[in-house]
Amino acid sequence: MSKGLRGLWPLAGLLAVVGGLVLLGRRTDLGRVLELKTLDWRFQRLSAPSRRDGRIVLVMVNQASLDHLEKESVYWPWPRSIYGALLGFLKRGGARTVVFDMLFTNPSPFGQAEDATFGKALKDFGAVVMAMETGAEAHVLRATPPPARFALTAGPELADAALLRKSVRPPVAEILAGSRLLGDTTMDADLDGVFRRVPLIAAMGGRLYPTLPSAAAMSATGMTLEELRPPLIEGRMLVRFHGKSLTNDPHLKTYASYPIGDLLLSWQALEDKRAPTLPPALFKDKIVFIGMSAAGLLDNRPSPVSPVFPGTEIIAAATDNLINRDFLTPAPWAATPALVLAALLCALGASRLSSRAWFSLALMLVSSAALAGAACLAFQRGVWLDMAAPPLALWLGFAAASAYGYAVEGRQKRYIQRAFSQYLSPEIVKRIVDNPEMLALGGERRDATFYFSDIQGFTSFSEKLAPEMLTRLMNRYLGEMTDTILASGGTLDKYIGDAVMAFWGAPAPCADHALVACKAALANQKRLEVLRGEFARQGYPPVRNRIGLNSGPASIGNMGSAARLSYTAIGDSVNLASRLEGANKAYGTYILISESTRSLAADAVEVRELDYVKVKGKNLPIRVYELLGLKGETDADQLKKARLFESGLGLWRAGKFDEAENVFHRVLKEHGDDRASQEYIDRCRRYRQEPPPANWDGSYALTEK
Repeated sequence: MSKGLRGLWPLAGLLAVVGGLVLLGRRTDLGRVLELKTLDWRFQRLSAPSRRDGRIVLVMVNQASLDHLEKESVYWPWPRSIYGALLGFLKRGGARTVVFDMLFTNPSPFGQAEDATFGKALKDFGAVVMAMETGAEAHVLRATPPPARFALTAGPELADAALLRKSVRPPVAEILAGSRLLGDTTMDADLDGVFRRVPLIAAMGGRLYPTLPSAAAMSATGMTLEELRPPLIEGRMLVRFHGKSLTNDPHLKTYASYPIGDLLLSWQALEDKRAPTLPPALFKDKIVFIGMSAAGLLDNRPSPVSPVFPGTEIIAAATDNLINRDFLTPAPWAATPALVLAALLCALGASRLSSRAWFSLALMLVSSAALAGAACLAFQRGVWLDMAAPPLALWLGFAAASAYGYAVEGRQKRYIQRAFSQYLSPEIVKRIVDNPEMLALGGERRDATFYFSDIQGFTSFSEKLAPEMLTRLMNRYLGEMTDTILASGGTLDKYIGDAVMAFWGAPAPCADHALVACKAALANQKRLEVLRGEFARQGYPPVRNRIGLNSGPASIGNMGSAARLSYTAIGDSVNLASRLEGANKAYGTYILISESTRSLAADAVEVRELDYVKVKGKNLPIRVYELLGLKGETDADQLKKARLFESGLGLWRAGKFDEAENVFHRVLKEHGDDRASQEYIDRCRRYRQEPPPANWDGSYALTEK
């Protein structure tokens, strides 16, 4: 096992402890509440009202309805004849099912006749579900269970999930007799007091009874609870809320909701042979829930989508889920441990694989977003995926890994800094300190711009100078050229005699590496022009250099042997820059750039297109350009010369060699000596004698390096 892998074991153990603590913590009350709060956030942000069943409507006793009837001297609790009239109105409209989320467990204060009349209205309507109240203690309510006709049968899973109830208070006998189904109103809040789940079955007296959502769904569909197959969490069904009905926000509004007073006024209008505000047909085939939303009636409860939410709407939403089998199902048990493991791996990567704090932070934020996004996507598809534990593991793991790295790996970084700072540039030393894996052999693929320069005629004049003079000249020349390269953020690769190799874009990233390289090349030519005067005064011959620039991918990094490393670049992009440096001789130019460098530098530089050329060692032609200067800083005569030359180049590529030759002669006449124009004059003459092939693409092959 390598030393690097052995060093990871303590950190892996530390992260395993973090992961274990997070998984244990999610089972505590605090951990459960934290996850429930993230679930509430998903309900609030991701619920889709369009998923709701449009057949479900709410008829609510709101404050306006209470106030309206008080003006008619009708006070709460209302006479039950009002509900009988309401049923008559809904029956006239053809409502499918009516669910009363109200208790009628005490005789009417207006007399038994009221209960009998209401019971008859229930029987006449038929599909009405009434509510009963149950208790967990025998002494609270009556111990006698409702009649067997209200009981249901269920399989083992549902039966085992039944709430054990020891007392019950059903509707009064007259109302009970007219009821089709009976449902328990029991609902329990979660740890934080929010109502998210509903029980589906209550057990008492050896029988099983539906709760109000179950009874409503059974009445609306004609199916048994077993056929609806709801998933359960700790014996309850998690309600998949789609929004809320009592809101003016169209993005959150779910079920149509009507004040009960409006229905009563419409019923009265029909009785008086007037046009109703709400036509009864509005409720055709609807599943109508009648409940209370007025604050004083104490039936509002905190829900995931609102801190004040009618209990009736919770029952309606649960019924919607059952009718349409639109459930929110817990993810498989292994999902959370798997996500925690993935989060810890991301934390490990963020803490160890990056040399820049911003990159680590970006990786952490992206990882957090990915984990949250997975939970949100799962939610939209009906799966409850843990949203709290994985991000918590991610950030705790990152903190633990960072602390470990600071305490343990700091020693290694200090050692590297002492060992390499004397013979590597500060930038490379810093990168090695932040990334010790760079000490291994090999490189990384990077996009960069590569620079090669060579002194024109170096061999001939070096032979005429004494070694001491040549050494002084080269030290001064190389020092000046190198200073410009380093000052622009470039990396000096090596000296090869009088040649200089450098690049931009590594190790430090540089988004505009092509433009920066062009500026450095132009700056070196200007600096060399000044140096020529100084060298002449010291007795040296004129010094000129040729530069080639090319941009593209290459392998950049430490290469060599384990005993001796060199930070360098290799690849076709590097070789092409070297070929372009040599190609200057063919055109009499001093800075040649490739079409990739030209494209990246874009309109920031002025160039003259010279050729579509196959350099030695390359099969595919490339466009090459002479770098003239920066935009807005280039001599107007140079630009005029370049445009005239390029017009001749176009004629030459079109095979109009006579016309092209005339243009190149104009360049020589109007702008003086130009080696490139003379080269094309020679080519035009050759091609007139020996025309290129019919499929000629306008390219030309250089035979010299």
